[in-house]
Amino acid sequence: MKIATRNLFPWLLLTPSLLFLLLFLLVPLLLLFDQSLTNVDSLLNPLPGYSLAQYVTVFADPQYLHALWTTLWVSLLTAAITVLLAWPAAWLLVTTQRRGWRTLLYVILISPLLTSVVIRTFAWIVLLAQNGLINGFLLFTGLIPQPLSLLWNMNAVIIAYVQVMLPFAVLPLITSLNEIAPSLRLAAMSLGATPAMTFRRVVLPLTLPGMLTGFIIVFSLAAGSYITPLLIGGRLQPLLPIAIYQQAMQIANLPLAAALSLTLLVMTLIVAGIAGAFLKRWEKKNHG
Repeated sequence: MKIATRNLFPWLLLTPSLLFLLLFLLVPLLLLFDQSLTNVDSLLNPLPGYSLAQYVTVFADPQYLHALWTTLWVSLLTAAITVLLAWPAAWLLVTTQRRGWRTLLYVILISPLLTSVVIRTFAWIVLLAQNGLINGFLLFTGLIPQPLSLLWNMNAVIIAYVQVMLPFAVLPLITSLNEIAPSLRLAAMSLGATPAMTFRRVVLPLTLPGMLTGFIIVFSLAAGSYITPLLIGGRLQPLLPIAIYQQAMQIANLPLAAALSLTLLVMTLIVAGIAGAFLKRWEKKNHG
């Protein structure tokens, strides 16, 4: 009896969280799926019964297929660049010896998360506009004869994405780097490995879990973000979150918006699943 009670106690502790997830995650997801199967007439009035017409529209319309592909490669590129830039930042945070400097670096890293994404996006508009700070500096120094078009394109969206999501890639890398014992690097160098070889053969492989975790987080956030591309890139950018926003808020075609949303969710889960499977295979190979 005591053993049964002991096994039941953790589930009792999890009950409030499970109920919360059931009410505010699973139930809305089921309602969204139900909405995506609703067929509508030309005036967007719902018709009786269920239909796959919305999914047929998603995968038969070249516009949505292009938006799906663009969202995929932009999110992958953003995640790759973010992880690449996060590695030296994480290394600096872990190897800084003085506590005061390390605290300051952590404050610089975390403080953007306390600021609204909208505010940070508007800051990029101030920087990238034709009369913004970057163009003003380049014109003042004579490096360009006329202002550059830095806004309303996909490059600006990716730059803003990377800046907004960099902390989400740095934090998992910090965890991986903290788990590496300093004696491993010393042992490698004592056996004749150069610092570059030690980094390539010892340190870098051991941070793969942190890199993949950061990659998955950044990819998921970038794939589902619509505020940043809408403000930086404009409403004409072929991205699926913008298409969902337009269908739901401007056209009021909720079934099509639901189908697009679930398509985006499935795409994100597939990429995250592939990265997670690769991580599990790596851990099994290295740790048994």
